[in-house]
Amino acid sequence: MPKFRVIDGTPAPDTPAEKQRERIRKMAYKHMPSCTSCGGSEYITARIGNVRSKLCVICLTQGRRRVME
Repeated sequence: MPKFRVIDGTPAPDTPAEKQRERIRKMAYKHMPSCTSCGGSEYITARIGNVRSKLCVICLTQGRRRVME
């Protein structure tokens, strides 16, 4: 039976877009919600029944439904 070995992975590529997202995430206010994937702070409030969700506008225009916290 082969043994399972864990190796150190390579870090994610440091692209200019990723640097900008990182910078935006760092400068965001604590009381403002921000998207975890793109770092945007614009949101739309969607209501289904009695549940409200804040959806990221940037991700929503790209076809992804990301709930902001």
